Amino acid sequence: MRSLGRASLAAILLIFTLAPGQLHAGVLTRTYDFVTDDWLEIDETDGPITLHRIRLEPQKGRLTKATLARPHNQEYLQPLVVQLEYTNGSDRKWRARVSVRWLDEEGRIIDGIGANETLDKKSAKKLVEVSLSTLKYGVARAETLEVSIHYDP
Repeated sequence: MRSLGRASLAAILLIFTLAPGQLHAGVLTRTYDFVTDDWLEIDETDGPITLHRIRLEPQKGRLTKATLARPHNQEYLQPLVVQLEYTNGSDRKWRARVSVRWLDEEGRIIDGIGANETLDKKSAKKLVEVSLSTLKYGVARAETLEVSIHYDP
């Protein structure tokens, strides 16, 4: 049996260490006109993950996270839900870091949210939902929506 040289062994270890993350990890960055209630198309496929679309939806109902956390400020607050529709065709869960922020007409950040989510294995067109409470004033002034999603096994 022949032994491998140090350089060959190091190269093989490097391939096995880095290859899975590099082959399947993905980063998506998109900019949209700011809207609520409408689905914004992504249609990005990388390996077993497909990111279909995203939307900001005003949260409806009398009992929301915002009403519980700040019961006396409802006239100023707008509860929102960020929904990300995805498909995961692999046999394992993936991690996703979802960052969404909205900007005014001059490109200044008004507000946003960042959340770590799990993309379930063997899922077809499933939703990830993240809720937040923001100011009605900021939603009314928003012009641009920036979406950044980092996902990996």
